Amino acid sequence: MSHLNLDEINELKDIMEDGFGELVEAFIADSEEKLSALHDALAQGNATRVGELGHSLKGASGNICAAALADIYKQIEHAGRDQNLDGVADMVSQAEAVFQEVRVELQAL
Repeated sequence: MSHLNLDEINELKDIMEDGFGELVEAFIADSEEKLSALHDALAQGNATRVGELGHSLKGASGNICAAALADIYKQIEHAGRDQNLDGVADMVSQAEAVFQEVRVELQAL
């Protein structure tokens, strides 16, 4: 099962042409950086920062047509904004696993 909406990805590839590869590279690098920051914010108990990072990652995932990943980040965003970090570590682990699958799918395109 793909974590990407392939119809939307194909439209995006048509629109971006040669820039699509750069978009994928930027998405992967940015996501890795922000996932690391998310771990740090969670370890520090900084719910506000967790919410901000969740929001940013949600938007980036939506832009790359990875709706399931965006949904996980949306849950993380809301938990941070609600100042409730219970269960967020599990959500981050789930997000990382799905991100790795999304990365493989994107790099195969």
